Amino acid sequence: MTAGTVAAVAMFATNAFFSDVETSSDNTLVAGTLDLKIDNTSYYNGRPSEKTTWDLRDLTVERFFDFDDVKPGDWGEDTISLHNTNDSWLCADLRLTSNLENDLLLAEVADGDTEGPDGELANHVNWIWWADDGDNVLEENERLISQVGPLVSTPITLADSNGNIWGDQGPIPADSTRYLGKAWCFGSLTPAPLEQDGVNNVRTPANTNGGVLCDGSQENNVTQSDSLTADVSFRAVQSRNNLEFLCNQE
Repeated sequence: MTAGTVAAVAMFATNAFFSDVETSSDNTLVAGTLDLKIDNTSYYNGRPSEKTTWDLRDLTVERFFDFDDVKPGDWGEDTISLHNTNDSWLCADLRLTSNLENDLLLAEVADGDTEGPDGELANHVNWIWWADDGDNVLEENERLISQVGPLVSTPITLADSNGNIWGDQGPIPADSTRYLGKAWCFGSLTPAPLEQDGVNNVRTPANTNGGVLCDGSQENNVTQSDSLTADVSFRAVQSRNNLEFLCNQE
């Protein structure tokens, strides 16, 4: 072997280096979920209403009111339970979808009703909504979120960047529960809050004489055979990266 050949072998032998490899495997991004579920506890004239009560679920055919023989002095109360899976803002949307005359009876005409497509029932059933603590009745220190009056198409802010009806700061935290009270009266409705007895101590309307009072004594026959229908919707909207959200956005 010549001297030149020996030099070449020595050069190739010096090409091994220290080395190290660090690997981060299976890096993943998964979109989060925001799923609002609702349950409802309902009373009609102080008695449990099975057909307007349901356990926690997504809404499909459920109704917050579904009564076909209402009379002056009738009333109802619901405690709506809202459950969300992610930090979110919450809004409700009411929409009066019909207010029908149906038949024009002699008794209606005698009390001043006239022929027309619109009925009078929607103007004689009064409603109120409040931030409930989960015990099915309006109590002191629970915030009223609407004035007593007929049902009209309107958004109701539950929690957005301007405020929160339950007194919390900011959005509703993930996996938490909030309660919304609703009452209606065929006649004059008067808020009559009971003394606060603490969170989640159940006081059903079936065994109280307060919360709301309903008086149908001033009603007459103009609403006979009339009907109304309405839609009630709830929206949950992500709060992260959406800090200026408003339920009632133009």
